[in-house]
Amino acid sequence: MLCGIFLWVLDATIGASLVALLVAAIKKIFHHRISARLHHALWLIVLIRLLFPFFPNSSVSIFNIWQLGVDSIKHAVSPLSPVASNGPQIQIEQNSKQTDFSQTNQIKQPENRNLPDTSVSRQIKTDPAIPAQDNHTLGVKTAAIVWLAGCISLFGYLCAYMLRARSRLSSLKIATDPRVVSIMDDCRKRFGITQPIPIYTGSDRKSPHISGVIHPWIYCPKEICEESNASQLTHVFAHELAHYKRKDIVWNLLGLFALTIHWMNPLVWLLVKQMKTDRELACDAYVLNVLGEAESVPYGMTIIQFLQRFSASRQQLHLLHFYEANNKNQMTRRIQMIKNFRAGSYKLSAAAVLCVAMMSSVTLTNAAVKVESPAKPAASAETKTKQEGRLLFDWDLRGYDRLSKGIQTAGFPFKIPDVLGMNYEFSGIYIDRNKLRTNKETHVQIDFGNKGDSSPQFLHFSASSGLHGMEAAYQRIVEEEKKGYGEQKIEKQNLKVQGLDVWKVTFTDKHSNGNVTDKNNITEVYYLWEDDGIQYNIGSFASDPQEDIVKMIVNAKYPDQTMKERYVGFHSYVMDLYDTEDVQHGSKAIGLTPKFPLELPGQFKAIGAYISSKVNFSSPENDADYKTMYFGMYYNVPGKNKKIPVVNSISFDQIKDIKIYDDMKKNGHVAFFLPFDEKNLVNVHMQKIAGKEVFKTEKYKERGESSRAEDPTLISYFWRENDICFKVTFTDEVSNHEVIVSYLMNQKAVDFNNLK
Repeated sequence: MLCGIFLWVLDATIGASLVALLVAAIKKIFHHRISARLHHALWLIVLIRLLFPFFPNSSVSIFNIWQLGVDSIKHAVSPLSPVASNGPQIQIEQNSKQTDFSQTNQIKQPENRNLPDTSVSRQIKTDPAIPAQDNHTLGVKTAAIVWLAGCISLFGYLCAYMLRARSRLSSLKIATDPRVVSIMDDCRKRFGITQPIPIYTGSDRKSPHISGVIHPWIYCPKEICEESNASQLTHVFAHELAHYKRKDIVWNLLGLFALTIHWMNPLVWLLVKQMKTDRELACDAYVLNVLGEAESVPYGMTIIQFLQRFSASRQQLHLLHFYEANNKNQMTRRIQMIKNFRAGSYKLSAAAVLCVAMMSSVTLTNAAVKVESPAKPAASAETKTKQEGRLLFDWDLRGYDRLSKGIQTAGFPFKIPDVLGMNYEFSGIYIDRNKLRTNKETHVQIDFGNKGDSSPQFLHFSASSGLHGMEAAYQRIVEEEKKGYGEQKIEKQNLKVQGLDVWKVTFTDKHSNGNVTDKNNITEVYYLWEDDGIQYNIGSFASDPQEDIVKMIVNAKYPDQTMKERYVGFHSYVMDLYDTEDVQHGSKAIGLTPKFPLELPGQFKAIGAYISSKVNFSSPENDADYKTMYFGMYYNVPGKNKKIPVVNSISFDQIKDIKIYDDMKKNGHVAFFLPFDEKNLVNVHMQKIAGKEVFKTEKYKERGESSRAEDPTLISYFWRENDICFKVTFTDEVSNHEVIVSYLMNQKAVDFNNLK
């Protein structure tokens, strides 16, 4: 946790330093063309960059050029390799504490196809040997500790100084001189301040200053109150009240707080000092804006007189002083600004406001999110070239049959359980990038199933980026679990697993007796933890293989090339394809090079492609036939059916199986798959299209008699080319069927070298 915070601070301080250099360059170039107020306002942009942890992504951000972000820091500081361990160490710290959160970490499959449910619960056994691992290098841990020690020391000093400044009030006296009070009241009226601000006087400090964020008060040395004339006192009080009106006390404290956090960056020390200098100039400009241009010469003379009075004094760094005698350059700049002051120059012009807005838009934003994965460790150039493909269908929810492609798509580095030697195997990886474009939130799920089981139980491993802590992960659990099951009973335990705080959360049926030892009552069990700023969880349906899951937790590591090569497989009946590399990968899986038209007559455009089991093409005859795969695409007119993306106007499927076509020719019907070994038999009629024999079905609904009234009415066309059977299915809203069928007949198999 400490290393993660330190790495964020390191990233933030580098980013803010670049912004500070940009601001300094602008101030240098346009030094005499921008007002004193704008000089100070530009530094506030840097201060915000130093203090705020998160910024929106933008295509206009300067960090698109510099490519600076958290991932670059993480790449520079790679984790140590895992080291062996004798086994898991678990300590239950808190038991049976009821809490109200839930989750389902399943990423939904596309809903446009009817798929059998393969999630069957069963107990799983594993090998007890488990390696453990560390998170960061010794250098990072050491630097993080040194940084934290410096922060605590500076923060302690700041708090002590503020307490001492507050305690001084007991030794000071409130000014009661009618002349001083009258001048102060007149100044407050000029600045529009109704809140009483007391004046304290004494002899321990030589320079006036304002202090107190909530209850401000002004200190004015006794000799100044007694020896200064009315004009000089007006200038002194006006200057301190200007600080109050401009909220400079708050900005001053924020600058010191930023210095406390980023104390290791010498540029921040210079920044805070320069910001204080420009703050005094802006304050002088505000005073003259209120008092009037005619007061510029007397006001400047007052400062010069204070120069003579306090030339030997030494001031504190963080107070807001009327005069700092130990900075000759600052005094020269102040006198020069006062000399050149003109009425109205304090107000920000439209051009100045536009300047600040433009600077904020390019500096208070992060680089636009990249699709490429900064996976840790980085993939080799050969692997990266092999996996990259042009994006065709930009879906937020994605599923892959290979770990390497999932890592490439996820966009953030995450650890994965190494199940080598255990009774589990990889069954697919799913990416949920639904919020990636707005707040960089991404979720990855990997399914692990039993080896050699006809009805495997799946453990669902998830990694989440962008949730900003465990509480946000809990909220996601609550939302997702309620969607699936509604209100449930929850039992939580705190576990200690190899130094990680792990929450075991058991969900039970709300209407059960709440006995979590009865596995029939358990809806789902989750193990939730955080590591290196990423939130992880492992979920299991209707059982609790705690021993297996604990092994997975301590055995998680950043995937190496061996894991990428070993984690290949898929348990679903549908796998969507998103880019050109996926299409080529899918064609190899089905054993044919498909036709792949991205547009059809009538303004139809492809909105998705997939490979699927034969159950979604026609009814399989046996288990071997059941596993036959086919290639499919679906189309719609842009803008249509946006609210119901699962309703596609046209689907185009192709399978290496001519028996389907021969059976239609022999029997006069086609059989579509239905559950429980039923078949939806639909009559077909032969006709000629573009000189070829085509079978056209009667109008039908996908689920036959069990279909709902709102289900679309369909018409399908079948034809054969060599050993491939083609099918085109239209909803009843589509006309010009024969034109589209003829167009598809004339298409050639895709050339992957020239796929556009």
